Amino acid sequence: MGRSTTREKIVDAAMEIVRTQGAARLTLDEAARVAGVSKGGVLYHFKCKDDLIRAMVSRLIEQNESLCQRYYHLEPEGPYRWARTIVRAAFDPQGAGNDPAGAAILAATALNPNLLEPIRGQFFMWNERLRSDSPDPDRALLIGMAMDGLFLDRVTGMLQYDAAQLNRLQASSLALLT
Repeated sequence: MGRSTTREKIVDAAMEIVRTQGAARLTLDEAARVAGVSKGGVLYHFKCKDDLIRAMVSRLIEQNESLCQRYYHLEPEGPYRWARTIVRAAFDPQGAGNDPAGAAILAATALNPNLLEPIRGQFFMWNERLRSDSPDPDRALLIGMAMDGLFLDRVTGMLQYDAAQLNRLQASSLALLT
């Protein structure tokens, strides 16, 4: 088994642990057990639990970026293309906000704010995208902030909207971008 394959297997195991058991149960020992590798194998790839959490954060960022890229290519060219993309990705049931690992990772980053660094860099890039094709960059950024709120509502379990309301909110958000 190659190095990256083992590393990915360990990250997969860690994601599964936080999805099914919560962030408090994530240890390097438990990740090794679930991944079916030795603790030494985990330590070869991740010197500490924070390194493993960083890899999990990166995985969620990559998944969200992939979803955004799919929507971007479906959106017609024109003003607010990136903002429309962000709205569609935020409301997608397969989005990061619906992954229980997001909540667990958010909890872990609350204990160590340094783990948020990869997210800060990604947010900077997303905001630059929003500004890049928007005739009114403030409007685009405001929509982006609303989608961040939707994400936080989902990962914290505070989302109080039914499917019909979510559909209307998505339509209203997109209508602001015409």
